[in-house]
Amino acid sequence: MQFNKKLRVCAAAWVLSMFCPVAGSAVAAECTVTIGRVLPMTGALAAAAQVHPWIDKFKIDQLNKKGGLVIGGQHCAVDVKYYDSKSSPAGSGAAATKAILEDKVNVVMASFTPDTTNQPTAMCEKYEVPCITTGTPIEPWLLGPDGKPRDTEFGFHFFFQVADLVRNHIETLKAIPGGFNGKLGYLYPNEPDGLVFHSLFDPAFAKEKWQSVDPGRTEVGLADFSPIVAKFKAADVQAVVGVLTPPDLANFLVAAGKAGFKPKIYLIDKATGFAEAMAAIGPSGKDVAGVDFWSPAFPGHSAYGGYDGATLVKAYEAANPGKYYSSLLGLDDAALDVLFDALQRAGSTDPDAVVKALKATSIDTVAGKIAFNEHNYAVIPLGTAQWRMDGQTQRWVKDTVFSNFTDVSKTGKIRVYQGD
Repeated sequence: MQFNKKLRVCAAAWVLSMFCPVAGSAVAAECTVTIGRVLPMTGALAAAAQVHPWIDKFKIDQLNKKGGLVIGGQHCAVDVKYYDSKSSPAGSGAAATKAILEDKVNVVMASFTPDTTNQPTAMCEKYEVPCITTGTPIEPWLLGPDGKPRDTEFGFHFFFQVADLVRNHIETLKAIPGGFNGKLGYLYPNEPDGLVFHSLFDPAFAKEKWQSVDPGRTEVGLADFSPIVAKFKAADVQAVVGVLTPPDLANFLVAAGKAGFKPKIYLIDKATGFAEAMAAIGPSGKDVAGVDFWSPAFPGHSAYGGYDGATLVKAYEAANPGKYYSSLLGLDDAALDVLFDALQRAGSTDPDAVVKALKATSIDTVAGKIAFNEHNYAVIPLGTAQWRMDGQTQRWVKDTVFSNFTDVSKTGKIRVYQGD
């Protein structure tokens, strides 16, 4: 992937079809909007960056065919620059700082987990540059160390709430075929997601009178999970819940397989969002479940394209043979819709004007309707998904098996874990 290659294209207000080219040449650009996109291109979260730069090029090329994004009467080109967060808070902060101070970007965009989104938001606040982020639950993005919402004027975020995830996961566990014995094994590491998830899930599980087996906040990158597996097995744990990176989930499943530990369900967030990660894990990943934070099952259409999620996925996988879409395909497509809409309504790239327009956002996207509240975040739906291998295509398939949101379509039924 050529992340350092500029994607300079023009953008248009509306695209009638993603597949039918428009005759004629694009209008010459009279101005440029520069996006600094911060992504985990290396490190434990690198699977999140796989849909780039395709989604940016696809989105902006489609807009180009209609003659350019008109901002204040000018046709503006879009220049996307990529910055590696290195899958860490320090790396994402340094990346955003470089984008703002050295490359003078007009807006920062960042995706996936607090490690990638929170420091760019803080840097944008410090230097007064608009920032649009997604792929991090609302609470880890919003709440400061004191647990209170932090003031964010220039940062805008959309994703699901952990509170919704808690309710959805509880109902998912209740829907396990045949039920379970109420014993839960915790895998919540010592990092922002793990700390926030544990603080919200633990009391909710306790209200259900379920018994937790908690090994404590483990370190990310733990090589040997065998002591934790032994503890779960000895306690007769039938449901393992947590939030892990792909390497950590892989290591845990290896240890579980060696010990002959097979719970009725794995309900693990973060790693389970990516087909490539699950394919790399192999047969032990079969039936592992996790949050479905975007898939073609979600409602909505792109305001700048008109397509739905299923059409977007087909376009990506057709253009990238052998590759899988990831949930960030739809989320980052939606983020670009939000940006284009705000720029056009602002009529300017002036930071204050763009922020004012973002505050008034109300737009349909492939992730659903996005409208920011007084804390500059918008809540989108979620579901629970399980992975399986399709016998005919030999490709991994993510089935949406449960959702408390009625507008999220279900594409399968919850299955007891059968991984090898």
